[in-house]
Amino acid sequence: MSDKTHSEKQIYRVLIKAPIETVWSELVSTASPRPFFYDALCDADQLAPGGSYRMVSKDKKNAFVVGEVLEFKPPHLYSQTFKFTTNDDPPCKVTYTLKEKDDHVEFSLITENIVAGSKSEKSMADGGKWITENFKAYVETGKVTFGARMMLGMMSLMGAMMPKATRIENWPHGKHQ
Repeated sequence: MSDKTHSEKQIYRVLIKAPIETVWSELVSTASPRPFFYDALCDADQLAPGGSYRMVSKDKKNAFVVGEVLEFKPPHLYSQTFKFTTNDDPPCKVTYTLKEKDDHVEFSLITENIVAGSKSEKSMADGGKWITENFKAYVETGKVTFGARMMLGMMSLMGAMMPKATRIENWPHGKHQ
């Protein structure tokens, strides 16, 4: 048992005007970079409990996040461990839930078991709101917000300056827990 204090569960929620199947397929797509996930591509050995995944750069040279699929129940629940490759913090848990609400889908991003005061906690707090807002925009309009497009453009210019810790060879599937 760790003696580190964990932050409380954080829930980021938004209503998306689209069919649940559309929302689910955009969330779990491994076919192309996901602009609402900071233009990362989900590289998974399998999207099923026990499967490993990495969120990687478009050129597949860097891994930003690694983890293991905990639960995968289409089209309502996807839960995973989540570790930033640039932080020494232990993995936390991220869960996505989808619930049909009239002609909308309630999308929730839930973070748990993050070490309080850690770099991961700050990144997750900043990212949770950004991801939900841009996921909604992307599903409803086909593009993320203007501010997100500007930020992603700046990020693409900095690709060559990624820390060595993120190199894909440092994060083979299933070897990061």
